[in-house]
Amino acid sequence: MHWDDEIEAEIEAETEAEEVDFDAFAPFYDADYRNYEDDLPMLVELARMTGERCLELGCGTGRALLPLAAAGHLVTGVDRSAALLDIARQKTQATHLSGHVTLVEDDLRTFRLDAAPFDFAYCVSNTLMHLPTQDDQLAVLINAQRHLRPDGLLLVDLFSPDIVRLSEVAGVQELADQWLDEDSGAQVFKWSVRHVDVANQRQETLFLYEEIFPDGRVHKHAIPFTLRFLWPSEGRLLLQMAGFTVDAVYGDFDGNPYDDASEHLIFLARKTR
Repeated sequence: MHWDDEIEAEIEAETEAEEVDFDAFAPFYDADYRNYEDDLPMLVELARMTGERCLELGCGTGRALLPLAAAGHLVTGVDRSAALLDIARQKTQATHLSGHVTLVEDDLRTFRLDAAPFDFAYCVSNTLMHLPTQDDQLAVLINAQRHLRPDGLLLVDLFSPDIVRLSEVAGVQELADQWLDEDSGAQVFKWSVRHVDVANQRQETLFLYEEIFPDGRVHKHAIPFTLRFLWPSEGRLLLQMAGFTVDAVYGDFDGNPYDDASEHLIFLARKTR
């Protein structure tokens, strides 16, 4: 599939209007993910099995990228957020992994890399759901396929939409997390309010980060956050349309099959054309 200039301009306009401002999350991003490593063993093992060259779609601050680089792989991470990439760059330098890591600020739907094709690509932590429409999500998958070698592998990790749960908490302010920021000494409270739009397959969330400093100052940051969730059959069809064959659908990173109780919806797909 070829994107001409007109289509790319439309994508840019939609991006400015609808997508999440991840720069606003940068001060809290690593703390949000401080205890999350569930996906790393599977990612490292798949990278070991498929080859040296890896591509991360939506790399953020390098949470998943750096362990693969530390395992000896050459990893390219693409992300739209300059602020998140700045943190990833600092962490890469601090861990002396710059020779194994390439960071690219670009749109996941339209980026073009001149490097050799990749052996393994992955898109984790619901990143594909940040794209606002089905066409956008398909464009990301097509672009991933374009950058993989023949028979290259793609992993896509999404949350499994639990409509009952999302409906039950709609409009309810919940304490999602809390932690101590060791640099500033602030106690940080992360609140969330969710709404679900089933007809348009969207989960609208407002995150409120409340920082309480030792001197009594309080800073509040309200950040809207939208995910367009996918049904299992829809994800499989989009991957097939993008030129992949789905090898497996898992419900967790232990490799258990996807079922009604699964919290994750994980596709493992192989490039077929």
